[in-house]
Amino acid sequence: MTVTTPPGRISTLTDDQEHVLKQVWMYLLHFTGYTVNQTGPLVTHEHVPNPAAKKKGGLFGKLKRKKEEDQLTRVLSHNSSIDPAVRHTTDIKVHHALKGLDAKSTEIALWDSLRQDNIDNFILRFVRARKWDIDNTLLMLAHSIEWRYKESKVDEILRNGELHAFLEKKEGVIKQFKSGKCIIHGKDKKGRPIVIVRPRYHFSSEQTFEEIEIFTLLLIEYARLMLDEPIDQCTLIFDLHGFTMANMDYDPVKYMIKAFEAHYPESLGILLIHRAPWIFNGIWQIVKNWLDPVVASKINFTKNVKDLEKWIDPSQLIEELGGTDTWEYNYLQPTPEHNGLAEKDEQKQKAVTEERERLKKEFIKKTIEWIESTDLPTSKKLLQEKMALSDKLSENYRIFDGCIRNRGFYDRVGDIKL
Repeated sequence: MTVTTPPGRISTLTDDQEHVLKQVWMYLLHFTGYTVNQTGPLVTHEHVPNPAAKKKGGLFGKLKRKKEEDQLTRVLSHNSSIDPAVRHTTDIKVHHALKGLDAKSTEIALWDSLRQDNIDNFILRFVRARKWDIDNTLLMLAHSIEWRYKESKVDEILRNGELHAFLEKKEGVIKQFKSGKCIIHGKDKKGRPIVIVRPRYHFSSEQTFEEIEIFTLLLIEYARLMLDEPIDQCTLIFDLHGFTMANMDYDPVKYMIKAFEAHYPESLGILLIHRAPWIFNGIWQIVKNWLDPVVASKINFTKNVKDLEKWIDPSQLIEELGGTDTWEYNYLQPTPEHNGLAEKDEQKQKAVTEERERLKKEFIKKTIEWIESTDLPTSKKLLQEKMALSDKLSENYRIFDGCIRNRGFYDRVGDIKL
């Protein structure tokens, strides 16, 4: 299987897209206390205007030059405002989307949200979701960052893992894992991990809503840990075989939709609603109104294995879905011996953490140089250097993960390979 890098990622950006990413980074870095000088348009030597030529051409010449200047000049967003609580080190305004956030918490949450993924590609998820609009990107990103460190505490949940839920007697979390109501197994024809939701095993009385949130976030984050560039999305199958109204619970559905749309944008490849019974028709009329058009466009209804084979090879489908994979889900209860940290050597933990901080500082320094570059060849060269540092950060995370995150079920069965 040959996997190509889709458009809109750090290695496939157009010049205009690269400029949008620069501005997003500029606002984020400035807000979190770094000095970033605002620069003008990037030009090559071929693009430098000829002063003598400006005097020629009449009205049509002026219109042509104006069009060229508009194409070259990328202005900052107009929807920004000054936050008097922030000491400014540059003439860049603090974007209105960032007002009200704590600068230090924002920086920590941004870096804590990373796994082995490329940090630029993480940010570009939000940029693409907001169609390359800088203002809307920053609004979405700011909301999601605040959600991570203030509301959901998702990174803490991931680091604690199932073991913490077991030791803290959050029985509803463990019960959901045992039930197999949502499992991750196999890959589709594009190499995307397959998440299978089986609502027939869900009963609202068996767990609290908080426990549903913890379970949902753990599964989403586990799926993230199974992604490797350039694969950055998952396939989701809602298998409604055996579903009855006793299994219907609107709140978890709303929560999952909100999580994907607001906090994990561009993470869904396709969503297959499989073997839906007739009673689902009325439910669908309600649920489809909650969906963002982009998410809705990725939904397909399937009835049998032949329908699924359009996206998934039978060898990657478990037998209950009509495939040939004999794998069966049997949950292994977490224990401190099997589900603690992979790396318990404190000296190694310290060394890996210090290396991550060093790489982060280098990456930020290189990103600032890239933002401030004033010609296209230099900008492209710095982008390549920045991407190389990002690769090092990704490799560092594969070791760092073992120092900070308790192992889970998918580590034990070998589906998470960090």
